[in-house]
Amino acid sequence: MAKILVVDDEAELLEMIRMVLQRRGDHQVVLSAEGADALAQAFADPPDLAIIDLMMPGMTGYEVCRQLRANPSTVSIPIIILTARAQPVDREAALDAGADAYMTKPVTMTELVERVDTLLAKRAAEKQPMFAGMIVLMSLRGGVGVTTLAVSLAATLAQAGGGAACLVDLCPSSGHVALQLGLRPEPNWSGLIQATDLNTQVVEGHLLQHGSGLRVLASPIFPIVGQRVPQAMMQTVLSILLQRFPAVVVDLPSVLNDITMTALQAASGVGLVVTAEAPSIQTTIGTLRVLKQWSAKLRIILNQVTPGSQPPTEAIERTLNRSLVGAIPFDPAQARALARGAPLALNNPDSPLTQAVQELLVKVS
Repeated sequence: MAKILVVDDEAELLEMIRMVLQRRGDHQVVLSAEGADALAQAFADPPDLAIIDLMMPGMTGYEVCRQLRANPSTVSIPIIILTARAQPVDREAALDAGADAYMTKPVTMTELVERVDTLLAKRAAEKQPMFAGMIVLMSLRGGVGVTTLAVSLAATLAQAGGGAACLVDLCPSSGHVALQLGLRPEPNWSGLIQATDLNTQVVEGHLLQHGSGLRVLASPIFPIVGQRVPQAMMQTVLSILLQRFPAVVVDLPSVLNDITMTALQAASGVGLVVTAEAPSIQTTIGTLRVLKQWSAKLRIILNQVTPGSQPPTEAIERTLNRSLVGAIPFDPAQARALARGAPLALNNPDSPLTQAVQELLVKVS
């Protein structure tokens, strides 16, 4: 079942398409009679596919296509143009605007359903994530860029997988994941502590939606004081998210407690973040010793958080007695991008930092 947006100013045709798609494909169908309303609905809750007429009051289908392609949350959805205009020049203009398919009226409902099914199947194949499972990012020393790296990894996964990724901020003392993405952290996981029936619907209700399609389980705005976060609750939440999303990224706080140990246990891969400074290296050596039971899934990531030259990676590897799986370069533009709630991984694919994050994804699993 898919969510399909149908945009046409012919009311009878809208209802016919809705009925056919619901009956033959069990799809959820959202209808709109004009372009501005269609875009508002698409950006608020992105569909899996859109069927759009060309000639409508207020805004043409060409412009609707262009705006859908320009928005990160809808950039990759399949678009079918369904129109009475049959001239080759119209077809070329629609494809140039971003349409995937061009169908002329009158069209049989069987032909339309077959085209919908073909495009949905193609998108499903393309949405296979770069990584499947749960990646945990951590360091027992603060200030090494764990949160920024977690945001970058999750944003990259969301773009590559059409939004099929979730980012979890497990900091109990006001984490910064939502801030870096320009989101207000309400709701957040503190609302799940008192839930009597934790299920997929309840957890979904506590997720934030980013414009890229990334879903976010934010940490509490205010630090949790004097209240123990139930380990069983967090186990259930992570299990639900792993069933709901192909890829989950978790930003761990700089402490080993019941909650962080739960996440480490469930993780497919653990990214242990280190900088080239002596205190960070010393902490990492101790962390490797404490977490030796999970040595096989620990991956050490060198993160450069300040400008200037770095020691040779070989020297750091000798000191840690472990190989590095990747090195993330310093990029002064990242701090400015995060201040705008727009990490480089989403807005600057040519950045060396973004490219290093993409390469890292295939190595942390």
